[in-house]
Amino acid sequence: MNGKENKMSEKLNNNITVKLICFIIAAILAIVAGIQFYDHRTYKETVVVSDSFTEKKMLSDYVPSLKNTMADTPVFFFDSGVEGGTVLYLGGTHPYEPAASLSAFVMMENINVEKGRVIIIPQANRSATTLGMLGNAYPQYYHVDTEWGSVKYKIGDRWAHPLDSWPDPFTYRHYPSGLQLTYQDLRNVNRCYPGREDGAPIERVCYAIMEIIRNEKVDLAIDSHEAAVMYPVVETYVAHERALDIAMMAAMNLSATKFYMKCEASPTNLRGLSHREWGDFSDTLAILMETPQPFTDWIVGPMTEELQTIGADEFLGTAMEHGLTYVEYDKNVGCPMKLRVGRHLSGAAEAIDWTNASFPEKEVMVNWPSYEELMEHDCGYFLHDPAKADTDKIFEI
Repeated sequence: MNGKENKMSEKLNNNITVKLICFIIAAILAIVAGIQFYDHRTYKETVVVSDSFTEKKMLSDYVPSLKNTMADTPVFFFDSGVEGGTVLYLGGTHPYEPAASLSAFVMMENINVEKGRVIIIPQANRSATTLGMLGNAYPQYYHVDTEWGSVKYKIGDRWAHPLDSWPDPFTYRHYPSGLQLTYQDLRNVNRCYPGREDGAPIERVCYAIMEIIRNEKVDLAIDSHEAAVMYPVVETYVAHERALDIAMMAAMNLSATKFYMKCEASPTNLRGLSHREWGDFSDTLAILMETPQPFTDWIVGPMTEELQTIGADEFLGTAMEHGLTYVEYDKNVGCPMKLRVGRHLSGAAEAIDWTNASFPEKEVMVNWPSYEELMEHDCGYFLHDPAKADTDKIFEI
């Protein structure tokens, strides 16, 4: 073999070695990523329910075709045994807005119902809790510190997991209005109401929630959300016209006594949303709540766990200085999780109080931690240690 052939052979061997190294690196990265995806997909969050807990059902009890799917999710009942009204509280419609789910957990662990009953769905879009926002480099989890340790919760997606609802249509056509929406909204719980019993998975989820509202005769239904600081509908109740007076009074009282809150009427031509379809397709009083969440703004810095839990960001601070935000924002304070959870808890309580005042026959007497208590103690103070709880009060979701 001459020198030229030796060089060609050596070059070929080097190319094979480089390709092999690249393949090994790619395989290692794929395995590591696969393990992380699997962990997030299967991770269960734990809740220790209060003494007011009476029953757990599943969405599949209302739409059987959801059984054994990732879209099926628990429904918790807290019944006083005293005749009164019924309230539905929804968390986790958009799991990348985690203060909504955490407010439901804090509520479930501390609720005391003296009259009527409260139904809580902490993860309305359970499938969307099983992955993060694709392509946005979000952290998978955030942590809440307690006296007995750190509790890990998931940061999910806005839409259901593509593996659970495939394929997406080219354009999503809302049922029954026919309104055309972006394709991924077929996996969005807050775009698929009133749903279809034989539709796509999230359409069936929405139909099941509507069946809960109708069959359980829910008087007041509250859908909890978080909104970007630069989004106009933030620090806001959005209410169906039959619930508008209640939401307006609640917003005024909160603004005068606790924190600023706006109120908007549900648009009649924007279809698929809870505050519109709940009220149109049932007798319930439908209200949606939004808290400020810097994590969902597009101009922020690194997407870290601290941005999610504390919400302090210098870029949003600059935007505030230029009048580009819709809330008062201090980059040194941010919008911490305790503030957002507290707003939801007091916002829901205020809506219940004004419903009681307007409809005494639908009265629900209930207590849970307030905004002031959350701001004083933080979220972890109100979470209970599963190791010290009765096993029949512990649920993994």
